Amino acid sequence: MSRRSSVTRTLAFSLAFLVATYAGRLTVMDATNLSLVWPAAGVSAVWFLVQYRSRRRSWDVAALCVITTAVNMATGASLALAAWFVLANVVQAGLFAYLVRRWLAHLVDEPLSRTQELWRLMAAALVSTGGGALIGPTGVWAVTGVYSWPATAVWMTRNTVSILVLAAVWFTWRHAWRGAWARWAGATPQRRLEYTAVVVLSIAAYTAVFGINHHLPLAFTLISLTVWAGSRLNTAFVVLHGLVLGAVAVLCTLQGSGAFAYVGSNPARALVAQSFVGMIAVVGLALALGRDERVALVAQLRAEQNATTDQAKLMTAIVNSMVEGLTVVDEQGRLLLRNSAVRRLLGGVVSPTDHMGKPDFYGLFRPDGTPVAPDEMPHRRAFAGTDVRGMDILVRNPGVPQGRLLSVSSAAVPGSQNGVRCAVTVFHDVTAERRHRDELAAFAGVVAHDLLNPLATVEGWTSWLLDALDEPGAPDDPQARDGLGRISRASRRMRGMIDDLLAYTTARDAALAPTQVDLGELANDIAIARMDQAQSAGTPVPAFDIGELRPVYADPVLVRQLLENLVSNAIKYTAAGVAPRLRIRTELADHLVTVTVDDNGIGIPEGQEDSIFESFHRAHRSAGYTGTGLGLGICKRIVERHGGTISAAAGPDGHGSRFTFTLPADATVVPPPEDTVAPAAAPPPVAEAEPLELFSAAGFEHASHLVLDYLHEQMPLAFWAVTRVENGRQTYLYLDSDNGYGLRQGQSHPWEDSFCIHMAAGDTPAVTGDAQAVPAYAKAGVNKGITIGTYAGAVITEPDGSLFGAICGLDPDVRLHDPRLAAAEPLLTLLGRLLTAALATDRVQDLATNALLREQLSTDTDSLTGLPDRRGWERILERTQARYERLADPTVVALIDLDGLRTTNETRGRATGDAYIKAAAAVARRAIRDTDFVARTGGDEFGLVLTRCTPSAAEAVMKRINAELEAAMVAASIGWSATDPADGIPAALDRSEAALYAAKQQKRAELLSSRY
Repeated sequence: MSRRSSVTRTLAFSLAFLVATYAGRLTVMDATNLSLVWPAAGVSAVWFLVQYRSRRRSWDVAALCVITTAVNMATGASLALAAWFVLANVVQAGLFAYLVRRWLAHLVDEPLSRTQELWRLMAAALVSTGGGALIGPTGVWAVTGVYSWPATAVWMTRNTVSILVLAAVWFTWRHAWRGAWARWAGATPQRRLEYTAVVVLSIAAYTAVFGINHHLPLAFTLISLTVWAGSRLNTAFVVLHGLVLGAVAVLCTLQGSGAFAYVGSNPARALVAQSFVGMIAVVGLALALGRDERVALVAQLRAEQNATTDQAKLMTAIVNSMVEGLTVVDEQGRLLLRNSAVRRLLGGVVSPTDHMGKPDFYGLFRPDGTPVAPDEMPHRRAFAGTDVRGMDILVRNPGVPQGRLLSVSSAAVPGSQNGVRCAVTVFHDVTAERRHRDELAAFAGVVAHDLLNPLATVEGWTSWLLDALDEPGAPDDPQARDGLGRISRASRRMRGMIDDLLAYTTARDAALAPTQVDLGELANDIAIARMDQAQSAGTPVPAFDIGELRPVYADPVLVRQLLENLVSNAIKYTAAGVAPRLRIRTELADHLVTVTVDDNGIGIPEGQEDSIFESFHRAHRSAGYTGTGLGLGICKRIVERHGGTISAAAGPDGHGSRFTFTLPADATVVPPPEDTVAPAAAPPPVAEAEPLELFSAAGFEHASHLVLDYLHEQMPLAFWAVTRVENGRQTYLYLDSDNGYGLRQGQSHPWEDSFCIHMAAGDTPAVTGDAQAVPAYAKAGVNKGITIGTYAGAVITEPDGSLFGAICGLDPDVRLHDPRLAAAEPLLTLLGRLLTAALATDRVQDLATNALLREQLSTDTDSLTGLPDRRGWERILERTQARYERLADPTVVALIDLDGLRTTNETRGRATGDAYIKAAAAVARRAIRDTDFVARTGGDEFGLVLTRCTPSAAEAVMKRINAELEAAMVAASIGWSATDPADGIPAALDRSEAALYAAKQQKRAELLSSRY
């Protein structure tokens, strides 16, 4: 508050207080200095309340003291009595201002609007008047020697009424006067007539009751006019109506006219008159405020009803627009919700009633072709307490005769609906994804077969050259022998990888020929072979403890491959210098033989007990153990094709590993032949189609490491890497830390400076032993940082054919005559295609993972906005970081913080703040794509993750969000940052927070500069 405005208010209130004090003194009824009314109490209360925060409020106190003293002495009061009245007025006004600031702080800026505020205002008036009554009547007693209890009662009543009425007028008309004329001009003729009628009838009634000396107690009838006004008319009018008519009653009483003028006792007359004024004021205000609350509540309920209806329509539209099928079923099997995608995914076969049909009605099968039992339905399993996630179900009916594979998830809804539990089931089509995985596996098999021919040639010529060197008279060239030895060892490793690929294809595709297999004889045969091999190689001889093993009913070739792989793994992953020890046992139960294989090896890394069975997964990549990562994947496929399960855990004593798998003991539990499908009961059987095979393809990261391992072993170059090209830079995704060039994962350089840009354009050879002899390579900017003598590369593309990155090989030396480089280009092209296929699988998997993540986020949802909450945000960041580490897709992290939400909640109510939050959430939702995520990370903060989004695209998104927030009148600050391959998502989040803080600081600085 400026000095000028403060002084102006002091002068204005001083004048009003002077008039009110003088008017009150004119109503003194006898020699006791007892006034019938005391409007100065209300004026001083409002005065001190308005000036409560003024730095010059001492001026207000001084002005009140001077005016009170002067007027009292001028109207016959002694100086001592005036001093007591000064003290009483200051305490009374100051106490009222303090209590209102404590109990009704919002009324400083808002009008009186609720009945609860009226009761608090009355309490403040009563308490502050009580403070004054303790001093005023006491002062009269101190001066006159007589204490009058009736005078105290009159003091309490008149001052309480004065403060209540004038404070109510102030709190309502301070806001109402601005639009009063506009409201009157916009009122209907009927409403104007009603106001006029109330005014005319009030004048007539009060004239009849107080203007005529008829000695009739008719004052009680006037309450009906107050009830009429309070029930029907504007609150500001009701307050003014009570004030004016109360003043009329008091004036008439002073003139000796009306019902109250004939009360014989002056104190009694004052009490009756003031009680009447207080009653009509309180009754009118209570009715008007109650009506306003009711109208506001009805409007709020109507708005919420409309919002709920709109939300329901929106949710219905969203549910029906989903590509995933969604159903909600109760425990009795009643369908409470079913979106339109259900019919499409089930081939048009849906229940004609409001109850779920049986599995055979829809044509539901397990992936192996056996029918799904009613108790195996996902919603039934969810009701039973099972967490159903990614359950594969094959749909085959007249609508989809070729079969459609669905990935199904189901969960019981917390709580109940009318006492009945419900379950939500979501499913989507993964047929193309699984087929793509199958094609990738088949492709791997073809590649393995095609590589065997040149490999056999290499091995044959290497053997011939070694034999030639052993012949008498042949030159003894140690360097040649060493080189041939290296070629021979690399060939054996390459053959091992190809054999594993072929074994995996065989484990997937070869027809089963089950028969009774003596597992004990087979295990002993494998053990003897392994011991002989160790003795001949001079390595520690493994010790086997083979118990009495039960026979199994299985394919003997695949079972041998299964045991060979498990035994080979146990021996390979044993610490150096330690003799391997293996223990094999079996148990029989329910026509299944459970086989356990324990070892004393280095064990399984924590958390990888399931992932080690994935194709191309290598648990101990950095420990120096060679391999392709296919062995355990082959084991899993063999066991599953026999209808069994396989698992891994730590050894019984906490050391080593234990592998456990099950196989059929007899023909009663052997799965049906894989080229037939059991027919469904309904609808009628249709023509059989090739069953869908499930294959967990290698991820891009696994495939990249496999390719790099192979290239390091087979190619002479010092440096190999899988790179990513994005935003004009080439980033090293995967490479060995000890690569000779000092390059690290996440480092990058301009794409235009690279060799690979020319290779990808087809302008230069993909493999060259002398890179500097190629003009385009010699001019490349990358030469300024590193020395490149030999270069080899191959393109990796996205599923849509656009460039993803490249396989890049470098060596500082020139290798013009190295025979291994001569045939490298076709091999590199083939490996590039392999990584392209793995990338396509990852992209498809990302879509499924995103859908599953969104489903999981439904349990971590903010109730106000429907967005993921803080826990959901952490899941989103974790998933995004994992994805970024694999593929380095350009990603943007953004934060939105609502400005001044706390102040809005405190001054305008939490409902207004919640409306701002909902508006901001709606803006964020509209701004993002289906592949992006938004969450409410705190009370006034939101987080966004924009995947595969460049900085320029992100800037456009942020501008759109800013514009929409401004249109919605929501003040907010935004901070965002793009990811950097060198540090990832957490660092981008830190930069976003710093940018958000900077944006808020800038806003504060602009606000301060605008004020001064």
